[in-house]
Amino acid sequence: MIKRILLIFIIICTALPVFAKKRQQETIITPMTQLEKRQFQTRTYQTVDKPLVMKAMLNVLQDEGFIVYNANPLLGFIYGVKDFDTADPNIDISKEFGLSKARLNWSGVKVATIETTANVTEYGKSMKVRVNFKRKLLNVYGNAQFIDDVNDEKYYQDFFSKVDKAIFLQKQKI
Repeated sequence: MIKRILLIFIIICTALPVFAKKRQQETIITPMTQLEKRQFQTRTYQTVDKPLVMKAMLNVLQDEGFIVYNANPLLGFIYGVKDFDTADPNIDISKEFGLSKARLNWSGVKVATIETTANVTEYGKSMKVRVNFKRKLLNVYGNAQFIDDVNDEKYYQDFFSKVDKAIFLQKQKI
């Protein structure tokens, strides 16, 4: 009886890694195509008032803590940066980076940054807005330890819902 239980235990222990490996191969994530990224990075607004959309974008970025370093209304271009001090206990950066502060500090990360560029383009009788966000983790010397694009569709949906509200408020002159 004990030999049978031991034999079953050995079979299970040797089979589990095989099943785990097979399962791991099934969950391979294919990279997003540029078209897929553009779909959630872009929103169309039913207005021909480019300054209104640009002003709403600037307001949202500033409300979110971005410092806007460049805005060109003629080109419809906006560039801004949001910096986080990973040692500051009052700031929660897990939403933007998906990592705890303890883990970032343990990795030697002192500053976490999100950069954004936005493009507001006239498109017939509407305005097309495309925005993208890039995350950077910097060490004490200011060198990048990690850089990647924010490819979370919900992150962009949350951002555009704030832009929707800002455009509404701009139209109402509030």
